[in-house]
Amino acid sequence: MLLGRTTVEHRERPGLKMGMPMKPFNAAAWALAGCVMVASGAAAQAQTSAPANVSRPAPMLSEARPSTSSLRSHYIEFRVAEIGTYGHSYVAYGRLDARGKPADAHYADLHPMGNYLIMAVGHLLPVPANTEWDPDVLKLPIASSYFRPLNAADYAKLQTALRRARENKQPYWNAVTNNCNHFVAELARAIGLRTPNDFQLSYAFVPALRQLNESGDIHARSQRGGPVGRRAPASSTALPDS
Repeated sequence: MLLGRTTVEHRERPGLKMGMPMKPFNAAAWALAGCVMVASGAAAQAQTSAPANVSRPAPMLSEARPSTSSLRSHYIEFRVAEIGTYGHSYVAYGRLDARGKPADAHYADLHPMGNYLIMAVGHLLPVPANTEWDPDVLKLPIASSYFRPLNAADYAKLQTALRRARENKQPYWNAVTNNCNHFVAELARAIGLRTPNDFQLSYAFVPALRQLNESGDIHARSQRGGPVGRRAPASSTALPDS
C-alpha cells in the first residue's frame, strides 16, 4: 500500500479488472473536513450551553419587588351600631394577615358623656364628649359597614388623625355640629376618601360613604379598562380590642 494510492480487491465484473487502481485518497482534505466538523460541533455546543457567569439584564425595579405604597397591609372598617333612632357610627382598624383578613382590631368613636338627658341637651347645646372606647359598643348589632384596605402610608395618616383627635382634652358632642358622623368623616378624609353630608342618621351615613367611594373606584377602573363589578362587602367580625 502506497501513501495516497490504494488498491482494493473486487470480484471480477465486466469492464473491470482485478487490482484496478482507485482514485487517490486525499488525506489532507478529509483531515480538513474533520477539523471543520469538530469546530462546528464545538461552536454549536458553546451556543447551547452558555457559561454560568454570563451577565443578564437586571430586572426592572417594579418587577424586582412590589411598591410598598401599593401593599395593602392594614384596614379600616366604618360601622353603624344598631341603637335607637339614629344609630351610632364608629370605626374598627388594624393589620391584615397574609390572606387579607383582619389580624387584630382597634376601635374609635365620639360619644356624649352622661345619660340620655345630656344627649337631649346636646341637640341644642354642645355637651362634654369622650373619645375613649367603650367595649359595650361591640355588643350592639352592626347595621351596616364599609371595609377598606389601606397601605402603610394611608394607615400612618389614619394614626395621625386619631392621635390628633385624642389630644383634644375637651371634646364636645352636638347633634348638629359635631356628632359621631363628623368624627368618622374626619378619619375618612384623612385617608383620602370622599365623605357625604355629616348631618344625617348614622344608618344612612355609612352606606352613603361606601356608595360615594365605591362608585368613584368603579369609574376609575372603567377608565383604566379594568373590571367594574362591585366588590362584595367584607363580613364584619368583631375582634378583641387590643
